[in-house]
Amino acid sequence: MPRVTVGISINSNPPLSRTRAFIRAARAMRLDSVWAVDHWLGFFPLSIWDESFSWLAAEGGSPHAYFDWPTLLGYAAERAGNLQLAVGVTEPIRQHPVQLAQTAMTLSHMTKRPPILGIGSGEAENVVPYGLDFSAPVGRLEEALEIIRLCFESDGPFDFDGTHFKLDRAILDLKPKPGNEPQVWVAAHGPRMLRLTGRFADGWYPAIPMKP
Repeated sequence: MPRVTVGISINSNPPLSRTRAFIRAARAMRLDSVWAVDHWLGFFPLSIWDESFSWLAAEGGSPHAYFDWPTLLGYAAERAGNLQLAVGVTEPIRQHPVQLAQTAMTLSHMTKRPPILGIGSGEAENVVPYGLDFSAPVGRLEEALEIIRLCFESDGPFDFDGTHFKLDRAILDLKPKPGNEPQVWVAAHGPRMLRLTGRFADGWYPAIPMKP
């Protein structure tokens, strides 16, 4: 029977000391993984961000202050021990899929266990205010997943002729640390997204709404 494991989302906001405390607690509780979030804009508007809403607001700071997830996980790698490091989740709108593949493979050289690249189709709150194109997010994700797999598996130049991404003899010679290849988990709940999960992913990151 498959073993059930438990992970937690670590603090991805200042101060960094709180992130270190999350990692220490996860190791002490013998959890399996820790997950950074990838946001520019937070979940909660400033208009309700006060002490009556959350104890976090009492500590000051903005609900929209997030660390950069690749930098944060690189920092965490030295302190993680056997914890699996993950992002939950990013998307291929603010970052090119080749860059996401490079980040995941770089982390594989820093960690004892395979890093998890959690990826989804994105959220308007992280995209639209910054003038980025949020049209056809699922189609963009599908192409990105194909490209990420190409980056993991190809030797030498590779091409891709998609609607959203085009590569012409692109080269990414970095490879994962042998035996520590990154895992790709797709955040999905709709039928098309779940099909992409089955085609490309090593794991499923359930997203709201979800059914058993």
